[in-house]
Amino acid sequence: MNRKKDKPKISIIMPVYNSEKFLDESIKSILNQTFKDFEFIIINDCSTDKSLEIIKEYQNKDNRIKVINNKKNLGRAKSRNKALKISKGKYVAIMDSDDISLPKRLEKQYNYLEKNKDIFLLGTGWDLIDEEGNKLKSPRYPLSNKKISKTLPRRWCILHPSCLFRNNRKIHYREKFHYSQDYDLFLRLLSKREKLVNIPERLVKYRVPSTDTDLSKRIKQRLFSKKAKEFYKERVEIGKDNYEEFEPQTILNIEKEDPGNRVILEQNIYSSFKVNAFEKTRKNCKEYFKKYGFLNVFLAYYLFSFAGNTGKKILISIKKILFNY
Repeated sequence: MNRKKDKPKISIIMPVYNSEKFLDESIKSILNQTFKDFEFIIINDCSTDKSLEIIKEYQNKDNRIKVINNKKNLGRAKSRNKALKISKGKYVAIMDSDDISLPKRLEKQYNYLEKNKDIFLLGTGWDLIDEEGNKLKSPRYPLSNKKISKTLPRRWCILHPSCLFRNNRKIHYREKFHYSQDYDLFLRLLSKREKLVNIPERLVKYRVPSTDTDLSKRIKQRLFSKKAKEFYKERVEIGKDNYEEFEPQTILNIEKEDPGNRVILEQNIYSSFKVNAFEKTRKNCKEYFKKYGFLNVFLAYYLFSFAGNTGKKILISIKKILFNY
């Protein structure tokens, strides 16, 4: 048997859970890549819709597709770890089941990492699209390892489903991170002084929900992101973190109505401002000021809320200037 075919150059990993609406388009975007030497590992995480039926249909047509069927719902971190253990590629590409990879994504990323042996992980630019595939915006992001190293400890700046990284058999997602496991991974790579880079080409279409209603999910994502930052700071200061003692249920069990939680109150401000509920924004800001004082970023949200949409546009412009890469 030809060994080259046993060892594909890229292993693509895609967890799937109830993604029938976008799955066909996502799978096609990988199978239509100009770069052909890959294995496509799809993990069906106990979908209850037609996702598995769609996956099997494509598997019957293309032997590069390998399917893992979870016996119970494991979530993205555990599902990706299962795929990483069986991956054979020199590189690993990450894909989400509702996103779209443009045709030359893998080709450009593979060539870049082949030429730049010191780079461990490569992300790309991306366009945000809505559920119908309409372009919403093209975010700015840092490119160089130097700028990413400065930005990443403060905020997310690499799109996970745009990543290609070297398959060194040491990479894994920490499974206590039910959300933001990608951000935790990037910060751990940063702690190990691995070089992380973005290229300017926008090679992924990243889909966001048309409605932004799941406040509970966003709060939990933010709390897990905050925990990832705390762990990074611990590693910088004492060389290790307290992940083993971390109890994720303290976050998972949190209620979005809990008025005593600072992060929940902050998320309520962000969310209400985002959907133009400016009166609610001011109410939340006043509550925040009572508890934590005026000298914080939410004073800007409070003041600009009085100007409605105009104020929102001005605040967005200011943030773009402040965080210009």
